[in-house]
Amino acid sequence: MSDRQQEFPFSPELCSSLPASCRKQNGSWLVGLVVFSVILLCAAWLPSGGSPHVGSAAAVLPLELIYLPDYAFQTMGRMVAGLLLSLLSALLCVAFIFRSRWGAKCLLPLLDVGQSFPVLAIPLLVLPFFQHQMPAQSGCAEVVVVLTIWCSQFWGMVQVLCQRFYGVPAELEDVVCCFGLTSWQKFWQLEVPFAIPALVRKTMLSMGGSWFAALYAESTVLDGHNWLFAGIGSYVRQAASDRNVVALLAALLSMLVVIALFDQLLFRPLSAWAVRFQPNKVGEPHLAEPWFLKLLRRTRVFRLIVLFCVGTGRRLSRLPLGERYGQDRKTDLASKYDWIWLGLGLLFVGGAGTLAWQHLHAVYGFPVIFAVVLSGSMTALRVFVLVGLVSFLWIPLGVWLGLKSSYAGHVQRLVQYCSVIPANLFFPLWAAGLMCCPLVSSVWQAPLIVLGAQWYIALGVLAGVSAYPSDLLEAARNLNVRRSLWWRKVLLPGILPYYLAGLVAATSSAWNAAIAAEWLVWGQTTLKLNGIGSFVASTAAQGDVSAVALGAVAMCLFMMLLNAFLWRPLSDYVSRRLKLN
Repeated sequence: MSDRQQEFPFSPELCSSLPASCRKQNGSWLVGLVVFSVILLCAAWLPSGGSPHVGSAAAVLPLELIYLPDYAFQTMGRMVAGLLLSLLSALLCVAFIFRSRWGAKCLLPLLDVGQSFPVLAIPLLVLPFFQHQMPAQSGCAEVVVVLTIWCSQFWGMVQVLCQRFYGVPAELEDVVCCFGLTSWQKFWQLEVPFAIPALVRKTMLSMGGSWFAALYAESTVLDGHNWLFAGIGSYVRQAASDRNVVALLAALLSMLVVIALFDQLLFRPLSAWAVRFQPNKVGEPHLAEPWFLKLLRRTRVFRLIVLFCVGTGRRLSRLPLGERYGQDRKTDLASKYDWIWLGLGLLFVGGAGTLAWQHLHAVYGFPVIFAVVLSGSMTALRVFVLVGLVSFLWIPLGVWLGLKSSYAGHVQRLVQYCSVIPANLFFPLWAAGLMCCPLVSSVWQAPLIVLGAQWYIALGVLAGVSAYPSDLLEAARNLNVRRSLWWRKVLLPGILPYYLAGLVAATSSAWNAAIAAEWLVWGQTTLKLNGIGSFVASTAAQGDVSAVALGAVAMCLFMMLLNAFLWRPLSDYVSRRLKLN
């Protein structure tokens, strides 16, 4: 078998974070509004102005190459801890969603709001709190960076687990009923194994955003100075401050080595192991195993550890905990008190909005609030224009490469590797180039927003063309369908689900990247680009945590509006009309 058959392709998981059966629950929109109102109240009542320094400023980080492997290992350790924490919390959250009616009504809207919150704002908001609670800088660094990585992975893991749990085939549900498994046994023996391939694929595709968030969290600047957490991100920040191009290139090379290690030692073995849980792979010949997995299986100590873990896991999964599963209990009876909760929720949302507006208006005034809204609109316009330009580039290029079967696999693998590389490693080099050309307009800073996001669109287009049925293409060729008619009636409708999934992922990534891309530092010079990302970064540099929270809430609101009024209707339309299955 070729290596391509071992990989998990980009899947058309459409823009809604929840499956249709989740979104039909009455009152979920109201719970989402309540959650957003709580976040808005918390942001409004944070103390405004610069935050006080806690402890002394960190020493200058040494840039000698001998320290770089240690920084890389520290970053890798935080990434592993963040991934493990995301996995465990996602499993716990999904178990609560699927075992409790009220848990689903409360947590599903919370997930909608949480995935819309900008990940890069997390370290700017939690750093002051942890600096007060944990004066030791090393412990604070670990918590802040791991929490940021958790936020970058948790929402996607819960999303894919919900989608897969709701998509369990009916015949497998019948088997569960026939064997009389309990809810605990069903969770570990049916639902989790069925979701493992999609979970591995989603984690691999999200690693680019996780590395981006981790490096940004390690280089966090708050209240005018850099806390300099030991890691590759802080190393890049110090190199940019010292205008050390050699150190930046060394950091880029070390990051490529780290990504290769994660690919070879973690994700390739996981991909080969997860293939056994795909129902359509049953009865097929075994795929070629990665070299590291072969090495581990030939190691006696590792084999004994695996056998012990597998045996323990099987015994735990067979514990008769919970009630016996029955399909007839999948009912969602409407409560006669729903109208009371509806009224109370609307009353809370109205009161919270009024209090937040009064406080924000008293502290900042209408001009600042209007400036935040205007900055968000400018960033939104910039993101949509850039994503549209990238789409015009990658749709024809991806179609041409995808139809060339000899190139499609290699190009798709190359794009997957490019999507994992964190784009903020190139931001200082871009800033150095702009500084060398003083006549260049600041508009050229904008492409950094989609520098890493473009690969999601490329993956979507390539996957859509690769999955397009060859008999339909042959039929169009026999009917002599060409040019614009071929694009409008044959190809674009077939690849639209994949392209839309990549477009949503790219837009979300671009919104998060705006915080870093609209505020570049090179030496003592700061390159600014007006937008909501620049507003958040500038207020963080001044130590105004309340203003940072205001900008983050504005970004969250923009994303929620896009999900509600653009991406979700488009997703529903594509699911009804344009999916081949």
